Amino acid sequence: MSSNNPIDLADHDLAALQEARDLLGRAQQAAAVLSQWTPEEAKRVAKQVAAALLPRADFYAEWAVRESRIGKVPDKIVKNQIACTITSSAWDKVALGGVRRNDALRIVEIGRPAGVVVGLSNSTSPVATIIFKSIMCLMTRNALVISPHPVALACCTAVTHELQAAIEKAGGPAHALQILTRPTVEATGALMRDARTDVILATGGTPMVRAAYGSGNPAIGVGSGNVPVYVDASADLETAAKTVVIDKNFDHGSPCSAPSVLMLHAGIAPQMQDALARQGAHVCTEEEAQKIQNFAFPGGKFNGKVVGRPAFEIAQAAGVQVPRNCQALVCPIANPQAGHVLLKEKLSPILGCVVVPGMDQAIDVARLMLQHSGAGHTSGIHSASAEQAVVWGAALDYYRVVVNGSTVHDSTGANTGLPYTFTIGTGYAGKSSVDCNVGPELLVNWKRVAFPLTGGWAGAMASGAALPASSGSLSTLTPELQAMVLRIVQEELEHLR
Repeated sequence: MSSNNPIDLADHDLAALQEARDLLGRAQQAAAVLSQWTPEEAKRVAKQVAAALLPRADFYAEWAVRESRIGKVPDKIVKNQIACTITSSAWDKVALGGVRRNDALRIVEIGRPAGVVVGLSNSTSPVATIIFKSIMCLMTRNALVISPHPVALACCTAVTHELQAAIEKAGGPAHALQILTRPTVEATGALMRDARTDVILATGGTPMVRAAYGSGNPAIGVGSGNVPVYVDASADLETAAKTVVIDKNFDHGSPCSAPSVLMLHAGIAPQMQDALARQGAHVCTEEEAQKIQNFAFPGGKFNGKVVGRPAFEIAQAAGVQVPRNCQALVCPIANPQAGHVLLKEKLSPILGCVVVPGMDQAIDVARLMLQHSGAGHTSGIHSASAEQAVVWGAALDYYRVVVNGSTVHDSTGANTGLPYTFTIGTGYAGKSSVDCNVGPELLVNWKRVAFPLTGGWAGAMASGAALPASSGSLSTLTPELQAMVLRIVQEELEHLR
């Protein structure tokens, strides 16, 4: 129950800060136990925990939507199922610890887990994000403390407790996974700044991600999305329209990789708009688009009430008549210019639409979008020309460019070679430390024992003899050396703590 009593609020804030300290103390103890596991044991437990949560995907999807009022239950179910199935299996053949050899460079590499990870969870995929980060930390032998988004606090707390119970049932330590039950700004900041925090996995709003980078501790952060999609005259219009509408309607447009503004080549704009309508989108008149804009950005400020809400509900609130089963609201932007609110991220089924003479002008509009947000995230292009797709990618500061596909799903590897993830790094353009799709590899550091090599690294590179480190395991060393190396790593971790 909330209170306006200053004394009660002060007590709550103090309790939240104390909880943050207690969580980190217990997490350190769990991390010490986890560091003794072999990589194989860690992956085994991760698979057991993921399997235990898979039957609960529906339950937590319904709870998350009911509590946060963001997104659709069927799509949340899909996210939860993906988090439970792919996360625990995608890295089966990837070394996430142990000892491996690179014979060409005469280097032995020794994996070291981070230790204590603080994970921020967002409002749009709260449960799936927690499952994803929990499984990643288990596989890499790290303890995790979650700071959830307050709008989904109850379901996040429940799934965290269920995950921890599954960890203990599988043989894991107490407190391998914990959650901040009083997620105040001050308490979350205290978690991130504490010296016992080894790394921060920051998924959430830009202010919180910036705070993570300013915490004084290592941080792996993401940036906000604002996805432009260009449809060229050479594109398959029916396929493009179907893909865009499905993307814009998935979880009611709340994913940060959902299309934000559609750029249509003038030669096919009327046909593409007709195709969008056939797929269930409502192509607004200029007057209707203005009403939608006024509701979504009253006084130029974003209205959070549109996030993840159905297109019909948004249109009704804005005074626009659409069918109840409307999939998306396509709002034409007649004069795109810097500061136009429909060029911003919308996290809803609202889709800006600009008609352009060609790709050069589409690039200009996308650059206007980058002035608001989205740098380093995702863009899309529908074109029959591979060269055109590469030029689009080269011209813009988006680090994932999806060609003739779904920016929502293909940006995370559904039908592309991009790695699976729930956390998209936006690189230097997006003020992030990583430009890749974040996976468990980033939660392990490797020590390198380098033996004498004739000609050194430069000689090995010049001769072509240097190869990437093998994904080998402890079996590449003698049993005696295996045991000694693992004992030394454990002693060092205990010393550091």
